[in-house]
Amino acid sequence: MKPLLICAAVTGGAKAKSEHHPVTPTEVVRSALDCWRAGAAMIHLHARREDGSTTTELAVYRALVDEIRAAGCDAILNLSAGDDGGRASHAQRLAVVEAGAEVVSLDAGPINIAGRIYDNSPAYLEQMTAAMRGKRVKAAIEIFDFGHLDGVRRMAHDQALIAPHFVEFVLGVPGGLPTDLRLMPLLVDALPPNTEWCVSCQTADPERYMQVMLWVFGHGGHVRTGMEDIVWLAPARPARSNTELVEQWVSTASAWGRAIASPEVAREMLGLEKEAR
Repeated sequence: MKPLLICAAVTGGAKAKSEHHPVTPTEVVRSALDCWRAGAAMIHLHARREDGSTTTELAVYRALVDEIRAAGCDAILNLSAGDDGGRASHAQRLAVVEAGAEVVSLDAGPINIAGRIYDNSPAYLEQMTAAMRGKRVKAAIEIFDFGHLDGVRRMAHDQALIAPHFVEFVLGVPGGLPTDLRLMPLLVDALPPNTEWCVSCQTADPERYMQVMLWVFGHGGHVRTGMEDIVWLAPARPARSNTELVEQWVSTASAWGRAIASPEVAREMLGLEKEAR
């Protein structure tokens, strides 16, 4: 089985789900560094202002990337190009590829979410994939619905995406795929060739989370953890930090004899340059 790539989603774009959830720039940087030291090869980041509010402002993202890199961190940085709850324009989202990270999220299609349309139109996807190719940025392709997979296969066939591909199934977002383990074999079977994959399982139910994620782990997928997705280590056992959530998967992999992917190994798996930017 391939080494396990652990992605730490340390903050997300929603309100804090726990008193230990980092929401200021200083807290986010500290948590990112701690997760990297604990074994996360990839850090998924949303930009936050000093007051804890979210933003897609390019300068804030650049400062975040620069501060993490200045600390010597060689983890793969994966930036969200989401729409910030409907507040970010397509132009603002496209600009995220200029922030200096190796990976940027690409939401593979529109969905209805929280009473609004999450607008990932074909025109936007065409612009974003072109921008990513131009900057040699890898797309973290986020799948919210079955129909998105058809678009991903088409983009892969047309070479709009840089192979190997990195797909993230997002479960638990209202209007998207539910956190239902029965879906996983169908989703994985529909992936295009030359694809690494992981799951973002966003739920307040730790038992449901572990059912899905242990299936992912056992079937060769990669693991995304962190307080954007889950704030529990186990039922009635809240995590005190993102680091604890990363350490949980390091221990699980060790117990079952699956190697942990270092940032260097993860870059090889994803076809990225060997050294961080």
